Amino acid sequence: MQVFWQHGYEATSLQYLLAATGLSKSSLYQAYSNKQALFEAAFCHYAEQRSREMRARLLQAPSPLEFLRGWLLSVLDDVGPDGNPRGCMLVNVANEFSQADPAVAELLQRGVERMQRVLREALQRAQACGELNAAADVDALASYLHCVMSGLRTQVKGGAAKPAIEAVVELSMSTLR
Repeated sequence: MQVFWQHGYEATSLQYLLAATGLSKSSLYQAYSNKQALFEAAFCHYAEQRSREMRARLLQAPSPLEFLRGWLLSVLDDVGPDGNPRGCMLVNVANEFSQADPAVAELLQRGVERMQRVLREALQRAQACGELNAAADVDALASYLHCVMSGLRTQVKGGAAKPAIEAVVELSMSTLR
């Protein structure tokens, strides 16, 4: 997962995968029929892991809106093993594949839905505790927040300054009040 996340699908060589897994070529191909199958498994693992981590942070947060603020600000701390911002694997894969591969497009859609499900849960909790207007459209807001996060990750990857990111986060949070 880390190798595909850092290098992307096309730039990930067999040598990178063998080094990362510690497997021989034959063992790797016994477990996964080809690079695409390994990539798909790694991507599904990423989406599952991220949504599980998000839900755990939501449950530990002092409030749903504080969870959302922290989640958006987490883009400032997300760096790869090389010290550079790595972006979101969902966004990276969407940019690399676009709609060129129907199987990957379906995986992307499911990954996005997993993330948005946690966002909807946070927004519904915010409504229940009075932090968010009861009439707010949580589906639209979850999509909006996911788009904001995607843009923030792209901006950070492109070198945007911390104060600019923080300003966008605060502006985004103001739409929830």
